[in-house]
Amino acid sequence: MSPDLVTALRAETPAAPHRLRERVAAVTVTTPPARRFTTRRILSIAVPVAAGLSLAAALAVGLNTAIEPNRSRDAAEAFKAAPPQDVTPSPAGEAPERATAVPRQSRLTAPIPAQRRAQDYRASLTLLVDGTDELSATTQRALRAARRLGGYVLSVNYSTPEPGDGTAAVRLRIPVSRVQAAIVELSSMGRILAQDTQVSDLQQGLDELTRRIRDLERRAARAQGAERAQLLAQIEALRNQRVQINRQAAYATVNLDLTTHEPKAPAVTPGRLDRALDDSVGILLAELAIAAYALIVASPFILLGFAAFFGNRAYRRHADQRLLERA
Repeated sequence: MSPDLVTALRAETPAAPHRLRERVAAVTVTTPPARRFTTRRILSIAVPVAAGLSLAAALAVGLNTAIEPNRSRDAAEAFKAAPPQDVTPSPAGEAPERATAVPRQSRLTAPIPAQRRAQDYRASLTLLVDGTDELSATTQRALRAARRLGGYVLSVNYSTPEPGDGTAAVRLRIPVSRVQAAIVELSSMGRILAQDTQVSDLQQGLDELTRRIRDLERRAARAQGAERAQLLAQIEALRNQRVQINRQAAYATVNLDLTTHEPKAPAVTPGRLDRALDDSVGILLAELAIAAYALIVASPFILLGFAAFFGNRAYRRHADQRLLERA
């Protein structure tokens, strides 16, 4: 095809009728019917609804905590508020009065040891003293008190890692008949932070050893030769055990802990409103963490969706523009 022919055809391109142009213009001007559910409309409804549900859930948990607090926590607080008591175990064959509880109102007293039964008596005291000078002086006073009451020192652990700061752990053995006097005297050497007394019965074991020794003695009286020697060796071993138990029961063990550390104030228990706010904030933080995790996981798919949406939109605009140009 010659260039002249192409130029002639372009010059003679038929013009579109006026009515056709009006129809095309009407099509482009006419707005398409609005869709009932668009992405923007769905997001504008879903986001406030999700936020409202999250706040409602957090508020419900907080109100539940405020209205019905944890019973176990209240029980624990009631138990802590109740004054502790030291109870002396009632040995068999003694009067019931010995089993009565010793109230904590007199912290300088201790359970009375049984006079006719062997017992393992252990007491622990924790005292607060002022400074290392008083710590050293109190330690020496405790050692002298133990010797004056007829006892002796098992061990002493004295430590002052910093100036004005130190601890001392003194372990004493005091005759059972004077253990109450020892506890009273030791308690007056500082401010009492803790006190504990434990009493274990040893009389039953002694009675059992005595019965076994008597039975072996009767058998040894009738035996002869090697059998008699074997029985006498068993009797001697049981007697040594009985002597050790009697020595253990004759002295009480007193553990005295001295410190210059001021005890920390107990933490204040939060009220119902505080617990409700804490639970509500915790629920909201958990929901935000879940939402952030879901957003991170779904972010690649969201980006692909946006790219597809805007790409499709641009393609449609380009197609409409080409259609108009052809018209």
